[in-house]
Amino acid sequence: MIQGCKVPSVSLNISPQGYLTLCCSAGSHTLEHISKVDSIEEFFNSSVMDYYRDELKKGNIETLNPCNKCYKMNQDGFSTFRTRIEEDYFKFPKEELDNKAREVGMNVPIRHLEYTLSNICNQSCAMCGSMFSHTWIELDKKLGRKVFPLSKLDEESIEKIEKVLYGLNYIEIKGGEPFADIRNFRILKKLIEVNPKCNIHIVTNMQSITPEAMSILKQLSNVKLFASIDGVGKIYDWIRGGNFEKTVNNMENFYNETGKTIQIGTTISLYNFYSLERIQEYFENKPYIHNIVFDNWVHRPLISSTLCLPEDMFNKRLEELKQRINIVPTTWYHARDNLKQRFLEETEKMNEHRGFNLFDYVPELREWYK
Repeated sequence: MIQGCKVPSVSLNISPQGYLTLCCSAGSHTLEHISKVDSIEEFFNSSVMDYYRDELKKGNIETLNPCNKCYKMNQDGFSTFRTRIEEDYFKFPKEELDNKAREVGMNVPIRHLEYTLSNICNQSCAMCGSMFSHTWIELDKKLGRKVFPLSKLDEESIEKIEKVLYGLNYIEIKGGEPFADIRNFRILKKLIEVNPKCNIHIVTNMQSITPEAMSILKQLSNVKLFASIDGVGKIYDWIRGGNFEKTVNNMENFYNETGKTIQIGTTISLYNFYSLERIQEYFENKPYIHNIVFDNWVHRPLISSTLCLPEDMFNKRLEELKQRINIVPTTWYHARDNLKQRFLEETEKMNEHRGFNLFDYVPELREWYK
């Protein structure tokens, strides 16, 4: 039984639209906008955050919004930031001292910051939307979905981020696409200056790394790249709206330039559910790959998720995958009626947008369609 969560005691998240949230799993449950706070560190030490820390310390995760959603995801088998924190994936050397300082009313630094400067992105992943990728704006309009405008943190907000860099053990840069928004380079340069030992995690599609970006990466001793690879060849191109060969070339180049390997993180959707082994087969012996992780299951939007499948089909395929790759399983549940029809309708629209048919490369989905 999950008793609580220590994420709010060490971490803060900044969304592409500039909202401060408890973590990446908080979704639309925002606490404040970065433009409305004088200092991110002061907000982190405010009564707003104390409320969540106290409630979670009492073990009220099952009823506390939005933490109860994370709890439910954990119960359903999904890995979340909470589970990674609790499993000591992240190390916080001064955590005990910080807790004692907080008990006597002292402010403590943020130890883990996850941020996104904008929704600027150079891909339009099929399971994404305009909230996280500005390339989806016109597509969302075309598909009749909620449209998020181009969002960028302003100069003052970036300065606020720079002021908390000194105390971080970890910084996680997401997007959008971090390498598509060059203002991330400014923050990385500042981090080299004030906190060179900080662990830097960059979640990237590896579609484009400029010479300037590569020069900065070579200066970072504790940087790790997490490449989003959701397929091989044309399946990758369809899912992510990018170019697989270009991505692979950039991964090889990063390894050759820095000597650092890359972790692949695969987002598991219905689009790639029947081709995950191909990712394993293609990358498993590549010298530039550290490991491949299959644990990020799509649960929103539902039309991109494996929950569209009937339970028996889902379970049969999952058992096949468990024999072939190191996949973190999840549990099927009935999410909504008519998901199959909606999946097919939206996939046909994306086929038209991409200019080729996903079903030509995933025959299992074509058979299901028939």
